[in-house]
Amino acid sequence: MNRKEMLRRLQAADFALKDAALFLDTHPEDEKALAYYHKTRAEVNEMTRRYEEVCGPLTAAGVQNKQYWDWIKEPWPWERTDV
Repeated sequence: MNRKEMLRRLQAADFALKDAALFLDTHPEDEKALAYYHKTRAEVNEMTRRYEEVCGPLTAAGVQNKQYWDWIKEPWPWERTDV
């Protein structure tokens, strides 16, 4: 899967996560919604990990390099032309 497709899928999953959180704000005791939120959160975390492993950090919080601040090494996600 290429960078563009990975990012598109991650954005869709992140949108679903935010939507579930908004639903839970008004339905905090909905067990199915809470289970969906946790499942989706795990998926977003895994997709983020895979994306950053292949393409580099999405945010400064994704920097893993302990020797060099590689956040500035590549174009930032919004500056990429191959996305």
